[in-house]
Amino acid sequence: AGLGSSVMVHSSSDVREPAVQGMWGIFEVFADTLIVCTVTALTILTSGVYDMQTYLANITNGVENVSGVALTSAAFRSVIPSGGAFVAVCILLFAFATLIGWSYYGERAVEYLFGLGAVFPYKIVYILMILFGCTGELNLVWSIADTLNGFMAVPNLIAVTLLSGQVVQLTKDYLTRVNAGEETIEGEFLK
Repeated sequence: AGLGSSVMVHSSSDVREPAVQGMWGIFEVFADTLIVCTVTALTILTSGVYDMQTYLANITNGVENVSGVALTSAAFRSVIPSGGAFVAVCILLFAFATLIGWSYYGERAVEYLFGLGAVFPYKIVYILMILFGCTGELNLVWSIADTLNGFMAVPNLIAVTLLSGQVVQLTKDYLTRVNAGEETIEGEFLK
């Protein structure tokens, strides 16, 4: 959340009212951040798999801790039958959706910056980066991804701050029209 990448998908939608698409964007962040991440965190914390004393002792002794997918899988396995399989399927679907999504975002950015002719070379580089991501050292891959995502977040958060007044005004105008009966929220979804 906060990278500004989903704007490329939202801008290609065919809704008549930008405020409606903006509300979908807000809902996506809510669902992903507050619901999915909270359920995952609560599962880890309440399952008993995560032990703070062991974690602190391992850090002191330089032992690598179980974290990320392994910790999540262990937590879900301890509270749900076939929880490990559930996490594996979720990771598979998340990874596949992420590959498709970021491919689309990159294609649109490359087309905008360099023209349609640069899209095919971008796809080749993208495939090579997928191979690097699958075979590279995990901590290095995550460090590169986190750094590049951070670089994206900075200008986006500045833009969101500068445009927040306009977003609030457009949303208020739309909701005023809905409350006055001039617009219907349902009509947007029944097209």
